[in-house]
Amino acid sequence: MSPGVDGPVRAGGDAFRSSTAAPDVTVVNNLPGFFPIEDWRVCYWAVDTEGGLTGWAVTLQLPEGYAAACEPVAVGQLGCVLRVRRWGVGCRPSVLEQAGFDPTFVAGSQASDRELLDVCFAVTHFDLPGGFVVADKDYPLLLFDPAGLLKGTSVTGISLLGALAFAASGGRVASDFQQVHRKAPRLYRQAVGDLRELLAGSPGPPGDLAAHHSAKGGE
Repeated sequence: MSPGVDGPVRAGGDAFRSSTAAPDVTVVNNLPGFFPIEDWRVCYWAVDTEGGLTGWAVTLQLPEGYAAACEPVAVGQLGCVLRVRRWGVGCRPSVLEQAGFDPTFVAGSQASDRELLDVCFAVTHFDLPGGFVVADKDYPLLLFDPAGLLKGTSVTGISLLGALAFAASGGRVASDFQQVHRKAPRLYRQAVGDLRELLAGSPGPPGDLAAHHSAKGGE
């Protein structure tokens, strides 16, 4: 695993906010027209409110030169990916300097440090469509540069179980469940099956985990 790994995810907070991306968006650029770009491709899995899991692929427009500053990686290595959260993906702002990107070109020469930092995050962090974005060893997020080379991955974001638990509990359970995935895979798989059944319409109102457990005979 490369340095600066993504995780663990802390409960609540920004990691679990919903995405602002339009459901039909195919190209994501937070500051279109302000700088030369490269078309990257991000492939990932997202969970809807009924527990359905769907594969997605959209184009991310990063500043020109970003690809040359990132080395190819294998799945499980973050590379140029900084973090994956419910809302989407963040690429490493630290790569921007190597890529030759100057935030004052967007914010102006008199911009404050805070304004320059905001620009750096705006050009590297992307809300994605599809629902709750997951990233675990079963459903990794993959980021490809314009030449099709794998330059970033994540398997340590919020797991499938984390997304299902968040939906089934109405947001009260906010955890990545990565430790359960690693140390108790059988329990993990059982919990995923139970929550998918609940979200698909099993007995009990939405978010009522106790009712679902009781209806199954307290397994």
